[in-house]
Amino acid sequence: MHTIEQMLAYNREWAARIRDEEPDFFERTAAGQNPELLWIGCSDSRVGPDKMIGLPMGSIFVHRNIANVFATNDLNCLAVLEYAIDELKIPNIVVCGHYGCGGVAAALSHSGVQPIDLWIDQVRFVYQRHQRELDALEPEARARRLAELNVEAQVHNLCRNTIVREAWKRGQPVNIIGVIYDIHDGLLKPLGIEFRSLADWERIHVGRQG
Repeated sequence: MHTIEQMLAYNREWAARIRDEEPDFFERTAAGQNPELLWIGCSDSRVGPDKMIGLPMGSIFVHRNIANVFATNDLNCLAVLEYAIDELKIPNIVVCGHYGCGGVAAALSHSGVQPIDLWIDQVRFVYQRHQRELDALEPEARARRLAELNVEAQVHNLCRNTIVREAWKRGQPVNIIGVIYDIHDGLLKPLGIEFRSLADWERIHVGRQG
């Protein structure tokens, strides 16, 4: 366990190293940010995007919460999305779930009235929509599949959102993709869920509703 003193010492060493390698780095980053993607992921300490995809500091705008939920009634989620699209003009949004997710496991195992349980209800709704498929699987496979379905659900929540839809209507590039991270091998797996326009999403959404 690193102490605060150790973390501060590392920070000083890191800042000095960056100044040696790129003397204007902090001046450039202080001038403003121009991230390439918005990352919506899980709060799990093993699933941070900075190491995983190799983009430099300043390239990723991040929103993380338990079980990588995009909740349409959560002002934090909405504020992050609005700032990312309307102010920063970020062209790519990644929703990243992961296998071995504690939030997904909780959604399958219990319910209650504590804040975590109320939050996880949003994943339970995904389970209920796919209960027949999921209940036919063994427990480990069920949790892995629910993690994938939860990513898909959050991608669709984003596509339904007015902020995204208005951006698409005015021709602003917004590409939304869902991926899953395997904590056992460190690999990201695309789930074949990707939308680049309102027409693109509506074509799939209408088919799902029919």
